Amino acid sequence: MFFLKVSLLLFFFASPLAALENKHNWELVKHKNGIKIYTRTLANSDYPEFRGEMNIMATIEELFAFINDAEHCPVWRYKCIKMLKLSDGYIYKLSSLPWPFKNRYTVMKSKTRFDKQNNTYTVKLKNIKQSKLPRYIQQQLPELEGTAQMRYSDGYWQFKLSPTQDSIHITYQMHGDAGVALPSELTRLGIINSAFVTLSNLKKHFIQTR
Repeated sequence: MFFLKVSLLLFFFASPLAALENKHNWELVKHKNGIKIYTRTLANSDYPEFRGEMNIMATIEELFAFINDAEHCPVWRYKCIKMLKLSDGYIYKLSSLPWPFKNRYTVMKSKTRFDKQNNTYTVKLKNIKQSKLPRYIQQQLPELEGTAQMRYSDGYWQFKLSPTQDSIHITYQMHGDAGVALPSELTRLGIINSAFVTLSNLKKHFIQTR
């Protein structure tokens, strides 16, 4: 059972309920290979929120082309089984959990905004309960039997372009809740590790393609 708990935690919190923005109380918990991972506790959740930051050498066109390609999801998002792009900015993503837990899915509404003054793109993500989705989106979902939806999986990606637009500062902030009660230290460890793996895989891809 201990192995299952650790596997569950190392799985989930990467692959991006975002609390009201609080610019304080972030704790730097990992700094390796140019990647920084921060966490903070939330008053309304047993699951910490994370923020990851790093720089990559890429253009914004290259970055969006890679992360928006659903087929790439299992390559870089931690424990991603598959991702589907639905209509009107909705995204379905299925991630694996070890037996006897059910695999977890999210159906997120994605909205992208460009801040011209700061040369920054922000992609907001919000997990919406299956029962509250528009009917036409529900009809696009794959078979859900044998899986369970994440309670929360909300946050954002932010891409700040350099003046020369050949490098990007990435911020990845998410709060996820799989709806499973686990010891707090194991929860924290899983969030740190899975956030780091997702960003590390993304960074490796662009190092290999330069």
